[in-house]
Amino acid sequence: MRTKAIIDNFLYKIELFYRNFGNEWSINDFAEDENQKNVIKEFLPFLENKGIIEIVSEEKFKIIDLPSNRL
Repeated sequence: MRTKAIIDNFLYKIELFYRNFGNEWSINDFAEDENQKNVIKEFLPFLENKGIIEIVSEEKFKIIDLPSNRL
């Protein structure tokens, strides 16, 4: 899967999960493939800088705003 497709899918899931299931998540909740996990892990600091998530640990984060509000 291409990097852009992984990121687009991740942003879609963040939006859906935050609206329906709460805000605290792990990278493992969004991907099983190691390549996908690595892409997401590298993308998290960007999302934190945009005010969408707050990184709790290397694998966990809190969604604090919807991507559609910030991107």
